[in-house]
Amino acid sequence: MVTHLNGYDWCTLVHLSNIAAVQSTPAPQALPDVRVPDIDRCVQTGVAEKTFSAAACVASVGDRIFHRAVYGSLALPPPIRKPGFDTLFDLASLTKPLATGLAALKLASQGRLDLNASVNKTIPELRDARFAGISIDMLLDHSSGLPAMRKFHEGVLAHDAKPGADKVAGTRKAVPLVREMLAAVSLEAEPGTKAVYSDIGFMALAWIIEGVVGKPFDVYLSQEIYRDLGLADDLLFVRLDDDRQRARLRSRSFAAGEDCPWRKKLLVGEVHDANAWVMGGVAGHAGLFGTVDAVWRLVRTLWQCFRGESHVFLNGTVRRFWTRSKRIASTTRTLAWDTPSAHGSMAGKRFSLSSVGHLGHTGGSIWIDLASDTLGVLLTNAHHPTRAGKDEALAKLRPRLYDLMAKHGEALPPDPKRPQGAAAFYAGPVVGASIPLHNPLKGPRQ
Repeated sequence: MVTHLNGYDWCTLVHLSNIAAVQSTPAPQALPDVRVPDIDRCVQTGVAEKTFSAAACVASVGDRIFHRAVYGSLALPPPIRKPGFDTLFDLASLTKPLATGLAALKLASQGRLDLNASVNKTIPELRDARFAGISIDMLLDHSSGLPAMRKFHEGVLAHDAKPGADKVAGTRKAVPLVREMLAAVSLEAEPGTKAVYSDIGFMALAWIIEGVVGKPFDVYLSQEIYRDLGLADDLLFVRLDDDRQRARLRSRSFAAGEDCPWRKKLLVGEVHDANAWVMGGVAGHAGLFGTVDAVWRLVRTLWQCFRGESHVFLNGTVRRFWTRSKRIASTTRTLAWDTPSAHGSMAGKRFSLSSVGHLGHTGGSIWIDLASDTLGVLLTNAHHPTRAGKDEALAKLRPRLYDLMAKHGEALPPDPKRPQGAAAFYAGPVVGASIPLHNPLKGPRQ
């Protein structure tokens, strides 16, 4: 039976943290409803082939949106209620750039977080001598030597299965157990010598950030970043153990997730990632939920800061986060973000090598072309009703979609609000708007 917050009976309703007590900034101005038939057909193919049941997509050149649409139904089998622009999607690993990386960016720009500092001077779990060579920026660019992941949730479930044990799985009470397990993890490479995409590194980053700000990770993001952007209601972590926030979620639309075999239920408004789930829904590597409009607005703000057109975040810090790491020649990683690979990039063939972006396991993706100013956001529920067998379909759809975004972005007429020709020459360059060109094999070229 399909379950949904509005009109369906499901007992696993999950809740926001006490960030609900924080009053959000008034909603930003409404975005336009515009569609490009080619892009429609591409995304609708994903729905028809059951790669996902629901999707939402926004594409723009800078702040000029030329495509914005939602597709499909919130769950299978249709007809179930259709998604809207207010539908919340499980963003999976988009949590890394949009939450953990964003928090690190802000704290670094404020001088509160030293990206070059050793992690063994931060939280107790990382104070062992073997972690001494890991800097915070190595966690951010996935060069720390930590493994990709470990099934920490299984250790917590084993703990809960012991006679008389306090049941902590799915709550914040599980965090100390996970931190102990992370402290026992062995490095798989010397720090700074190998790029391994690591969930574990971003789990640790969230705890480091909590230590700096003195409050829960999700609360800090909501109160001190998302709220100021007017996005606190539409970019959020959904806590599993906070019943006080039940009312705030009853009216929200969620794209359905996996029909989870070991949780024995359809996940609706509950994080798919097992390690994030076991810690109550809040983690540095996964757990963020968001609407397509909120994700695009945040990406647009970062792009404006990169160009020097906004001062929400420091231009120089955004540029540091969006520059490919020089530490390892073969890496495509920046600080919390990614760049197009030399071959077979999910950004397609038309997004330039000066692009930054990220993928999410639930099918979402973001790409930002810093040369053409094309911004593309796709959110899906590709883990519904199962994630099995979706990789090949997503690998075909994503580059095709971003090629179409780039093609139609290139066809837009010049922005009348921006100086052109001689006017542009006499106006001078946008502050901080020079574009670092990347060689995919050699990293950034200055």
